[in-house]
Amino acid sequence: MPRNAITFEVKDEDFPSVKTAGAYCFMLNQAGVRMGIKHTCPCGCGRWSAMWFKGFADAGGPEWDVVGQWPKVTLSPSIGVGRGEGLGGGYHWHGYLRAGVFVEE
Repeated sequence: MPRNAITFEVKDEDFPSVKTAGAYCFMLNQAGVRMGIKHTCPCGCGRWSAMWFKGFADAGGPEWDVVGQWPKVTLSPSIGVGRGEGLGGGYHWHGYLRAGVFVEE
């Protein structure tokens, strides 16, 4: 089911308490530059993950290109929300953020 991306203005450390499907908040560096987002799983289960924008990933991790203006952005490559520690490999949810809407693959 497609879910609109919803901006939440919460402190980075408080984000794990947000359970709204498709919610996200920006991760900012000390200069206030947007480095990425934390987002809740679009399925509504309450899991969350983080995505780093191009040029900001730590230790060579995955990075996403941002096209457009927030909140109607498109990110690439695809987004995968893991199953969780100890639950095996693969993804619990896999899809895209296109024009501000999370779409499952």
